Amino acid sequence: MPLDPWRPFNPDGGDHYLLFERRFRYLVEDPEHTWRRVWTPTVIACPICGIDTGLRLAFKTGTDAVVEAACPTGHVWGEPRVDVSQWMAYCRFRAGQQEIDWLWLIQAGFGEEPPPPIDYVAELRKSSVEIAKYAKRKAKTKVRREVRKARKKVGKRVRNEAMRPVAAILRTAWTMQAGGVEPVDKRRRRAEPKAPKTPPVSTYRKAYGMEAPKKGPKCLVCEDSGRITAPGISIPCTECAGPAAAALAAAERRAERARQGKDRRRTRTENRGAITRSGEQADGPAQAATGRGPGADKAQHAAAEAIARSIRAPGARAHTGVTNFPSGNQAQRHDGRP
Repeated sequence: MPLDPWRPFNPDGGDHYLLFERRFRYLVEDPEHTWRRVWTPTVIACPICGIDTGLRLAFKTGTDAVVEAACPTGHVWGEPRVDVSQWMAYCRFRAGQQEIDWLWLIQAGFGEEPPPPIDYVAELRKSSVEIAKYAKRKAKTKVRREVRKARKKVGKRVRNEAMRPVAAILRTAWTMQAGGVEPVDKRRRRAEPKAPKTPPVSTYRKAYGMEAPKKGPKCLVCEDSGRITAPGISIPCTECAGPAAAALAAAERRAERARQGKDRRRTRTENRGAITRSGEQADGPAQAATGRGPGADKAQHAAAEAIARSIRAPGARAHTGVTNFPSGNQAQRHDGRP
């Protein structure tokens, strides 16, 4: 009767069953060595068909007398050459139990043959060839995809151009059949009317004459006073820096914006013309403000010429302009001496 292939492997429970893909070896003592014991590993094969791979060995404690073996073809026989104690120790080793007294058994070669050594050079060469083939296939696939995409695009364009006269004829026939009414293209959707924009709250407040709500203090502890006061108590606020520190921070922010040139839109230069006494001469530009309207440019030009003719005297100093900066007014004075 062949061994059950679903037989459990439980050395602690007395069931020692193993399946070997490679050849199994048992130990035989070498008779030529008399002064020390030398073990020779010997391969087990089926006595009927001679198969030595894929064997199954089993031993049940308290039931079997010898180790039973079975080959893949179904032949079963008792194998007395395999020592029961050695077989049980090998099964415990396969189960993960390391026993120092039986390490010599594994070192002598008892059990399944180890796998053949790996030729890393050949494996690397084989792997490089496979990687190169894979990269080549991917490159070919990408090129074919691009060619197929371009060909499909060109073919679609050619078909559209070729079918354009046919579409025109069909459209004309449909128009004539419908009584001169062109068919409606359902693909063109009408633009949906936009919803009216809702005005902001400030617009309603302005229309009804309502005042804007007043903003409360930023610090709810001291109400922006900088100190916490109570009957007999006046201490600095610990939640804010106080109004002086806030003012200094705001001034520092304005100065930083002015240094960075972010407030240039507020800077302007005005030429107020020349302010002189009789007998003085001004070298700066003369300009007269005449307002706006028809003829304002001509009147301004005439006023400037009149000012220039009326103030002529050598060796005079005049205030020729005022430049407005964010930090204040700065006067520019020029010496008109020759």
